This record gives sequence, structure tokens and C-alpha cells, in this order.
Amino acid sequence: MSVLTLTHRPIGEQIALLERGLPSSALGEIAAALGLPKARIVKALNLVLRTMTARENKHERFSTAESERLYRIVRVRNLAREVFSSDLAVAEWLNAPDRSLGQRPPLEMLATDLGAQQVESLLRAMTHGVPV
Repeated sequence: MSVLTLTHRPIGEQIALLERGLPSSALGEIAAALGLPKARIVKALNLVLRTMTARENKHERFSTAESERLYRIVRVRNLAREVFSSDLAVAEWLNAPDRSLGQRPPLEMLATDLGAQQVESLLRAMTHGVPV
């Protein structure tokens, strides 16, 4: 199962997978879909690159906390695809400072749940044509 389709699964399955930990391939899958370097994603989410790389090399699952942060990108990416035509456009938007987020790039807001909520609210407003 692709991590990018996780948001389409029943909520119980999503929770169970996050509690068990996303597979080590999740980071690469997210990075490839958005065309972003893994290191950029790891830094933006305030994760430790060495730890994440070690988990990938050993084919270990990510911790619940790491998985939740990675999952925020998946959630936001899927919501952003309703606004933007391609993953490339989503990646460009994720990396561009946004006035409504205090000139911070949306990607950097995903390190915290509260920041992710702001990004998701912004995307919902954009989806419905509400000025932000």
C-alpha cells in the first residue's frame, strides 16, 4: 500500500498504521512524489536526519511521532492536490513563504500539529475561493 493513499483508508486503519509506524520507504515515497530532497523534508519537520537515514538503511519502521509528522505531509499533499494541478505545483507552494502563515513556507509549519491545522485551513479556504 502506498503511503500517499493512506488518507483514503478507514480512520481505524490510519491510526493503527501510525501507531505501528510507517515503513522506512515512506520518506522516499513522499520525497519522490513531491520532487523534494529527503533532507529538506526531514529538516522542515524537525526530525533528525541521521536517525531517519538509519531507519531507512535498516528497513525499520519510523516511530509513531516520526510517522505522524510524515503523515501530515501526506494529508496536506492530498488536500493541496484539490487546489493545485500537480505534485510539482504542490511542492512549489509548500516551499514558498506565505503571507497568511507569517511569511513561513507551509512545509515548515508541518512540524507541529497546530501549524498543520493552519496549513489545512488555508488550503480549505483556497479550495472554496475564500480570500486569505
